[in-house]
Amino acid sequence: MHSKSRTTALAQPLFRHAGRWLLATAVAVSAHATALADTFPDKPVRMVVPFSAGGTMDTFGRLVAGEMAKALGTSVVIENLTGAGGSIGSNNVARSAADGYSFCFCATGSTVILPLMDNKLPYKVPQDLLPVAHVLRIEQTIVVNADKGAASLAALVEQARTKPTGLLYGTPGIGTSNHLAGELFKQASGTNIEPLHYKGEAPALVDLLSGQIDFMIASVSFAEPHVKAGKMRVLALTGPNRLPNYPAIATIAESGFPGYEATTQVGLHVPKGTPRERIDKLNAALNQALQSKELRERMAANGVTPVGGTPEAYAQFLTQEYEKWGHVIKQAGIKLQ
Repeated sequence: MHSKSRTTALAQPLFRHAGRWLLATAVAVSAHATALADTFPDKPVRMVVPFSAGGTMDTFGRLVAGEMAKALGTSVVIENLTGAGGSIGSNNVARSAADGYSFCFCATGSTVILPLMDNKLPYKVPQDLLPVAHVLRIEQTIVVNADKGAASLAALVEQARTKPTGLLYGTPGIGTSNHLAGELFKQASGTNIEPLHYKGEAPALVDLLSGQIDFMIASVSFAEPHVKAGKMRVLALTGPNRLPNYPAIATIAESGFPGYEATTQVGLHVPKGTPRERIDKLNAALNQALQSKELRERMAANGVTPVGGTPEAYAQFLTQEYEKWGHVIKQAGIKLQ
């Protein structure tokens, strides 16, 4: 059996029946939920952001929360619960009351990647964290030292193929979306590139500027000020499309590696047992929030793309992500240290 087939088989018990989990939840509590549907929410709701205050995730969590509050007619209170790659905050929501008043602004690091890498996680997805909606994706870039780095993606690939020791790229940590984007690129390009893991993007930048590493895979929002300051040069985008604010920057997919796509994905999740009517109300509020002109402008300016859609569409997306990254992780032999 090929590794992709094994990975697909692994994915099936976790995500294939995500829509059925949602339906079963609705049936089990429909009478109670219907009685309360008109009053929800009648008090502030809580959005758990499993990342530190001030970062990209927190910034857009707060912006989304502000717009959702308008749609819900009540406050959305942000609670930053950090640590363990987002699993602490995710687990907090999984163990919260199943009443719709707690939901997670979760990245796929804690809903897809960690479940693939750590079988000791105290929660399972989607069993313990039901999908509500796909919120956004955070675009990433391949960047080099503006003075010493490769002039183009093609030149970087050539260096990686011809340099005996290969190239080093910096990541903000093992198993992060940046790290996996690099591993996917390694597999797609057949090049000799190896990750060097740091505690965040900022420490990796120091080594990029001093020549200790050859390139970084960094979020657009992190890279942009350093590009404008003349310290970094962007070689390519890792996402599926060029960005409106950066029309001259090509994607990796259109630079000779069709099908390549690797970005940080974020969605809303609620505890198992949450009434379907309340899931639908949160979903509707999120989709309304994403129509905000101000929010969309802020997203575009920071390399963030809004998504939206139904709980079922998000569940299906998670299935695809699980299969894709399961294959990459297996091929790369990535393990938590």
